[in-house]
Order: sequence, then structure tokens, then C-alpha cells
Amino acid sequence: MRKITLYLTVTVLAAALSGCCACNKADWPQEPILGHMSVPQKKAYLKNVRQNLKVFRLTAKELDTHRRLTPQEAQSPCEGQEFRCEVQKYIEVYAMPVIQDEEAREHVETRLEVAKVNLLSAYAYEETGQDSRARGLLRIFNKRYKTDPAIQNAVVDPTEMGFSRLTEGASKLEAKLFAP
Repeated sequence: MRKITLYLTVTVLAAALSGCCACNKADWPQEPILGHMSVPQKKAYLKNVRQNLKVFRLTAKELDTHRRLTPQEAQSPCEGQEFRCEVQKYIEVYAMPVIQDEEAREHVETRLEVAKVNLLSAYAYEETGQDSRARGLLRIFNKRYKTDPAIQNAVVDPTEMGFSRLTEGASKLEAKLFAP
């Protein structure tokens, strides 16, 4: 009986600790190949990414990971399995390819969804204390959509996004990130 208990304890500890090793980009999942997706497939993909980003934002609020990173922490590679690293991995692997996909950005059916994913990704970074990355995504958002009234004035679900118009969301995030 003691041997079985000892064996189970060691097995459980080994399983629990196996997720605590430092990660590197070689361990990350492969990026999706968006070039082979049709517009309806990209719409579904964008919907899934947006849904996952909402979950990350809710989790960040629950965990209260709003602590700002020091400049050294912000520049250091993402090591370990902490929540901040998971958010960073998800955005880099799944959100950034669609944010950078020219067809998705330009197509009338996906343009607004790409803008939402862009802004939600910036918020997810900000809410996990990764302000420099959030600023970068906010700059991309402003560069692409600041002069586009259709995107800026698009009405979005406030329960989903946390604001009612994209311009309002961008302004709130800008105030958080660039406030003294």
C-alpha cells in the first residue's frame, strides 16, 4: 500500500511539474495558414480568435495581473507557463497572422472583425501588464483605421468588447497606455 501511495505521489508531482518548464518558440503551436482559407473560413476563424481573446481578458481581470512590467521584464523573453506568456503566445500565433493578413483586412466581410481582433489583442496585452506590446498593436490599429469612419463609428456589443464603438475603445486604451 505504501509503495502504491508513493508511486502515485511521484507520478502526480511529475505530471504537475511537467508544465512548469521554460518554454521557447520552438514549443509553440504552428501558425495557421490563412492564405488557403476562404472568406467564410476567415470569418469563422476571426470569431474564434475574438472569443478566445475575450476569455483571456476576463481571466486577466480575475487574476488581477494588471501589474505593470518593469522595462527589463518587458524586454525579457517569455519564459515559463505563466498567464502572461500564454496570452503572448496566443496573440503572436493566432491573432497576429490574421491582423496582418491583407485579404482579411481589405475584404468587406472581414475588415471590421480584423479591427476588433486588433483592438482586443491590444487590450489583452494591456490587461496582462504588457504595455509596450499593447502600444504597438494600438499604433497598428490607429494607422489602419483612424481615418476610416466606417470602422471608427462601428457599433459593437459593449458586453463583448467593453465599449460601444471602436473609436471609444481605442481612446480609452490610449488614455491608459499613454497617461503620465
